[in-house]
Amino acid sequence: MKPVLIILLAISSFSIAACKKKKKSGSEHEHASAVITITSPAENDTIQGNFVVTGTIAGTADLHGYQVTVTNTLNDSIIYQHELHDHVADFTINQSVNHGFTAYTPLKLVVLAAIDHDGNMESKTVYFTVH
Repeated sequence: MKPVLIILLAISSFSIAACKKKKKSGSEHEHASAVITITSPAENDTIQGNFVVTGTIAGTADLHGYQVTVTNTLNDSIIYQHELHDHVADFTINQSVNHGFTAYTPLKLVVLAAIDHDGNMESKTVYFTVH
């Protein structure tokens, strides 16, 4: 009877040990990150007519996409939005924005980079004026 008990204890100990998760190394606990650089428009620019949003997003690992949103700050209406879902580390932003403003209108540009599918994001905001 004792050998059977010892074998059962050994098997259950092995099963419990096999189910334990491996300890993560320090680098696996760190989240990926991204650096967003907006080259155009610049902060506090005044732009006549339509404009182009340009910049880059550089990730430390594969990112999950980005979103460009331009908002009229007078009434919080969105005048332009573009979203891209792709799994790469680096993105180049080059978006033409057409608008019909003839009076000086303050706008806000927000670029959001999706770090992962868990909702972790990096963002960059630029305020400027068009007419």
